[in-house]
Amino acid sequence: MEAVSVYVASLRSKDSQSKAQQHLMKFVQWCGAERQIVEIRPSEIGEYGEKSVGSTGGAQAVERLQGVRKFLSFAKKKGLTEHNLAQHLRIRKGKGRALKSSGASEANIVELTIEGHKELVDELEGLKSQRVPIAAEIRRAAADKDVRENVPLEAAREQLGLVESRIRQIEDTLKNAVVVQPSGEKAKTVRVGTKVHLKDLESGRETRYTVVSASEARPLDGKISDVSPVGKALMKRSAGQEIRVETPRGQLKYRIVKLTS
Repeated sequence: MEAVSVYVASLRSKDSQSKAQQHLMKFVQWCGAERQIVEIRPSEIGEYGEKSVGSTGGAQAVERLQGVRKFLSFAKKKGLTEHNLAQHLRIRKGKGRALKSSGASEANIVELTIEGHKELVDELEGLKSQRVPIAAEIRRAAADKDVRENVPLEAAREQLGLVESRIRQIEDTLKNAVVVQPSGEKAKTVRVGTKVHLKDLESGRETRYTVVSASEARPLDGKISDVSPVGKALMKRSAGQEIRVETPRGQLKYRIVKLTS
């Protein structure tokens, strides 16, 4: 991770730094962020290249591997490695076997509301803007020769790991996302994006929820996940129907009063 930070800092533009950081994160995780770069063997580089193209394929994988190759060439030039590991990273375009043929894409589809999709896109942009400042913090902390109890260095590394993990999570969600467009008409059955007016049959209290995907659920704001106990019981139901929900407090009974989209 320290070698990557040095390489990223050597790039002139912020755009180049951001792209390099993005291209190298999977490589760092695959090798091990704490591992000594001199320990990496040529055979591992070749294996990484094969698995990267084999698992993702397409122009995106090729671009990422090009980024890794540039980093490895930099490492040799700066004396961080004895061997030019870049020459062992063979980049071949995948044959583009689509996931659709196996049905994998359909299984991973995530339905998002327009608002939820925008929130994820905004969060993703914000997280990506944190990469360069955190990398700079790692460099400053690593400059301290006493790394035995370098708390700032460990904290910066942990923060970068959390940021990268969340970025990957959001990117995976957006890659498989289908934005649900409101019809403007009265909804017939509950689906993602439907606003549901419920009446508690025991207390008589009425509550309004919006059913959303798990990635945008916020129960305190009235947004419940379609895989939560209540959300799951509501899916595909229509106004006037009653549902029963098993909770730690016992079984709750609701009537669907009204649906809006």
